[in-house]
Amino acid sequence: MFKSLEEIIKKVEGNVLVLCLDDKLIDKFDKNNKVNLYAIYSNKSNGNVFGKNKKKQTNKGKTINIKRLRKYINKNSVDYLICNMDEIKEYYKYIIKDTIYLNNNTIYIYASNDVDKDFIISKYERYNVKVTSNDYKNGYILTIDNKNGKNNYFKDKLYFIKDTFYNIAEAIGNIMVS
Repeated sequence: MFKSLEEIIKKVEGNVLVLCLDDKLIDKFDKNNKVNLYAIYSNKSNGNVFGKNKKKQTNKGKTINIKRLRKYINKNSVDYLICNMDEIKEYYKYIIKDTIYLNNNTIYIYASNDVDKDFIISKYERYNVKVTSNDYKNGYILTIDNKNGKNNYFKDKLYFIKDTFYNIAEAIGNIMVS
């Protein structure tokens, strides 16, 4: 899976947003001359790390505020988005709708086998996007073609409420089982 991610990083060009990328892969972006701007948001570092353009930091602190990501990045301004779902799986209600909103080309999501792949695919297919999956022994990479993706304010609110009720039902089920 690591080699495939390196190949993806080599072929991206334009504006790239990266969420919770492993430190080994961050160096690969500096070697890619086709990337105009990339922003890396990570829970592991002491704040945001920006490459190439050295813009001002938008979120000071040790954690990402996923809910406020839209405030700092314009609609459809990101060509490629690479996301580590292992690190931000508790924010899936926010991150799925925000990635559709921010991106205008391709989204790459990688995760270990602990994160349910079919669950993520079903959430993305709500937005009429094409999702392909590459499975590896230690995880998977989802490639989401967002060129025809459509989001709607009212549908986003409806999906948010639906996902909230799903999380509440999951929590109640976990409490009753334990």
